[in-house]
Amino acid sequence: MIKKISLIMLCLYLSVAYFIPDVAYASDEAVYECKQQLLQKFPNVEAIKKQFGNDAKWQARTVPSPHDPDLELRIDSMEYPGIRISTLGYTHGGEDSFFITSADVNKAGSVDFLGIDIGSAREVVIKTFGAPQEIDGNELIYYDESEYMVIKFIFEEEIVAGMRFDNYLD
Repeated sequence: MIKKISLIMLCLYLSVAYFIPDVAYASDEAVYECKQQLLQKFPNVEAIKKQFGNDAKWQARTVPSPHDPDLELRIDSMEYPGIRISTLGYTHGGEDSFFITSADVNKAGSVDFLGIDIGSAREVVIKTFGAPQEIDGNELIYYDESEYMVIKFIFEEEIVAGMRFDNYLD
């Protein structure tokens, strides 16, 4: 009887341990690291153009800053098969600032999020990003601490079919 209970307890422990991921990051840290990775790969519009070449479709516009009427914001959007990237940039006091405001990926090999790519398994996402802060149907959703950055992984049959990074700037 004691052997049977011990065996059951061992089985329960192993089954729970199997589903608890070896998390590389806390969820909000993973979102921040993903943003940093994207900015290292694409530190400016020219780097995005170099990566995707002349076949990418671009839209560019400038708008005044809602906070400083003397500041002009550059908004660039790029679309290429399997990926869309939007950026915001400006120059203030002689220094350039550049942000990736969104990256929407639905084709493998375009861009990865901390090694996660289209075709990755759900358990790999959870192992890398940790437990999601939100689950909405077939989406795992991760936020940074301030909730200005959001990453969504969209699944089809437990496999990543789409990924989206959004950086909501004030």
